[in-house]
Amino acid sequence: MSGRTSSTRGFTLIETLVVLSITALLSTVLILYSHIGENQITLFRDQSQVIGIIEKAKSLALQTYVSGGAACGYGVHFTLPNTVILFKDQAANCANSDNVYSGPSEDFSHIILDQNITFASSDMTDILFVPPNPTVIMTPPITSGTITLQATGSTSQVKIKVNNAGQISTN
Repeated sequence: MSGRTSSTRGFTLIETLVVLSITALLSTVLILYSHIGENQITLFRDQSQVIGIIEKAKSLALQTYVSGGAACGYGVHFTLPNTVILFKDQAANCANSDNVYSGPSEDFSHIILDQNITFASSDMTDILFVPPNPTVIMTPPITSGTITLQATGSTSQVKIKVNNAGQISTN
């Protein structure tokens, strides 16, 4: 008698299902991690944009003093949920200036942050740099203000701190 044994090679259904479920789980974790990382990158990018706008206002105030421009100062106005306005404070007599953003007639430029980024909180609505020092005027009057940006649907936040000397710091 010839002994014929048949051996089949391959994976069982259980082994295949285990491999597929582990692959699906790892893919889900990777996609979730990727989305969180993307939000964090967007948050830091917008934080640097806001800092850049504040620095630009300070620079323009110094430049106005040097070149003898007509502006009483340059400032930044924060509008909820995610708009930053660089404005030029204008008045016939700078001693009578209101030192706040007074509407579209003072607009210098607008920056709209990413749609997934909002101002979680802000101690101030305006920061104004008045030449020649430049003197820093915050609305409402405070000595140091914090702007907090947050990614929507996340607890990730970044803060920008500005003091009455115009120093900008982050955490």
